[in-house]
Amino acid sequence: MMNIQALTWNQLQQSVFTTDQASLIHRLRFDVEQTLKSLYADVSLSDHLEDLYLPFAHWIAQLAQPRSHPLIIGMGGVQGCGKTVFTTVLSHVLYKAYDKKTIVLSIDDFYKTRVEREHMARDVHSMFMTRGVPGTHDLALINNILDRLANLKAGEVMRLPCFDKSTDERRHVKDWQEVEGPIDVILFEGWCVGMPEQKQSLVDPINQLETEMDAEGIWRQQVNQYLEEDYKQLFARIELMLWMQAPNYEVVYDWRNKQERLLEEHLLDIHGDGLNKIDLTVMSDDELKSFMQYYERLTMHMMSVMPDKVDVLLKLDEKQTVTKVHFPTHH
Repeated sequence: MMNIQALTWNQLQQSVFTTDQASLIHRLRFDVEQTLKSLYADVSLSDHLEDLYLPFAHWIAQLAQPRSHPLIIGMGGVQGCGKTVFTTVLSHVLYKAYDKKTIVLSIDDFYKTRVEREHMARDVHSMFMTRGVPGTHDLALINNILDRLANLKAGEVMRLPCFDKSTDERRHVKDWQEVEGPIDVILFEGWCVGMPEQKQSLVDPINQLETEMDAEGIWRQQVNQYLEEDYKQLFARIELMLWMQAPNYEVVYDWRNKQERLLEEHLLDIHGDGLNKIDLTVMSDDELKSFMQYYERLTMHMMSVMPDKVDVLLKLDEKQTVTKVHFPTHH
């Protein structure tokens, strides 16, 4: 983690307001609104340019200069809490307002292929066929991408992986996103980004899924080992860690269900009536409830420990609105 100066959110907001705001906000608003529309997000989030996105971007822009390599910022939070929207909007503001070339890397785009997960299901535990938990990401690929981004020079271009959740498979390299160097800031987001291993006993199952499919605790012990070893090394590359704290665990299903319905809407926009004729998957309510049991243990673990471990804590209400921002030594 970086050795950063402790400050309050009010202090940070005031530091931005000493500059000429009006013209800057006017220029940014349209761009941010278009970004939100592309993410199927609430366009009214652009109203938080002044009190959230600009102060954050201003602070990060200061931390990002001068540097010989990109500033790597981690963003964690429960499923559906708004990490992707927040980091995507922040990346646009950093570039448009502060000329900091910023990319968003989602750990979701680094899931192992179906074949690789089939091998894990056969050789380790059947539950590793389902993407999501530590162990189902291609960490070698993540580290390789981070290394290449760190050395990407002006005019050089590289591609970033992309995973298609509707097919449960990594997209072909020709469909990966192209980025051009040099990169100033990397926003690395994902539900388990920054997660530490569990210290308490893993003996007792936490839900029906663990009781029926992992009675001996092999899967959860293996997940914890991945966190303690390979994932810890990956997350050590993060220089500044942010965490979005949900008000309670109960809202997580509602948020994740909202995501699934937006995915369904997006696929219908693209494929129309032909959606049922192609091999694309959108989970029903019951399927989603079952799927989320894979995440329940670690989600509750993170909600318990992350607020005291991170550099910046963003507290959310049930509508996914950031209500409080806490900086080092202030949470």
